[in-house]
Order: sequence, then structure tokens, then C-alpha cells
Amino acid sequence: MNKPNKIIIHHSLTKDGKTVSWNAIRKYHKSKGWRDIGYHWGIELVGDEYEILKGRDENEVGAHTKGQNSSSIGICLVGNFDIDEPSKAQLYKLIELIRNIWCRYGQLPVYMHNQFASYKTCPGKKFPYNWLLNELKRESRVVDDDFKIAINKLAEKGVINSPAYWINNDDYKTEYVRELIKKVSRKLG
Repeated sequence: MNKPNKIIIHHSLTKDGKTVSWNAIRKYHKSKGWRDIGYHWGIELVGDEYEILKGRDENEVGAHTKGQNSSSIGICLVGNFDIDEPSKAQLYKLIELIRNIWCRYGQLPVYMHNQFASYKTCPGKKFPYNWLLNELKRESRVVDDDFKIAINKLAEKGVINSPAYWINNDDYKTEYVRELIKKVSRKLG
């Protein structure tokens, strides 16, 4: 069983633009005797829009990064980013997917494949990793603002009596969130 504590970004090293790319990767992985495609998610140009494509279930161990497969979610962007930069549209679709994953697992750190396999360039020499991290931080601040608004609403309704405790706690540790959920559940009946 997969117990994700990180997200790992890959590129397919193939030219993007045809729907067969994701399916071709799946067929290739299956031809190696794997049960399914090695990644949990993919992002590919389908027609003239980027789409998020499902791979393995997130609770299944991946086959994308040696030594990390049972503790990560693998995302593959279809394209060769040693040659071309990914488009902004594809990168924003990646951010959408990461935020979606964060909603389920919390803010897992995001790594490039080559951080675990230094002999590789994956997700490509032209992949804008620092830009991605900065955008995720910016997006994260929006999430923090939403969190503060939600906490203040709960305080107004009498569900919690110390909004500053929740807002000023930078960790937002799991046990605090669990306790809040229990209080909300009891309050709402």
C-alpha cells in the first residue's frame, strides 16, 4: 500500500500533442510486466487543452522513482523538457492537480525525479522547478486566507472559542485539525 509523503514530478521524454502518448506510456509499462502505468497522474495536451489523466490509484505503490514508490505520488507531464519548456497552460494544470492532492494529503513537498536519481535530468533541463515552487507558495497563501476565513466563521458560530490559536499556529498539525473536526461534528449534531 502506498503511503504518500511527497509528490514527484516527471516528464515522458516524448513529444506531446497526441492523445496516444499517455496510452503509449501505459502500453510500454505494461509490456515490462507491470500491472499498469507507473505514474499516478499524467498531464497531456488533448486536442487544444491540457487534461489531467488518471494512472494508478493513489493508494497503490507506483513504479516511477526507485526507492520512493511506496511513499510518493508520481505525476508525469507528457513532453520532453530537455528540449522545450512546458507551456504555462500545462504548468497551471500541474498546480491544479497538486492543490487537489494537497486537499487529500496536506501540503506534501514537491520534488523533481532527478532529486532522487541524479544521473537523470527528469523532469527535464528546462523544467521551471523554482517557478513552480514559487507559484505553489503563492497559491498556498490563498489557501491560508481561506483557512483564516473559515476559522473566523466557526468562531462566529460558536464552534470554536479561540480563533487566534488556530490562525497563529503555523504548524496546523493533524491533531489540531482532528480536534476541530470533532468539535464541529459534535456542534452540528
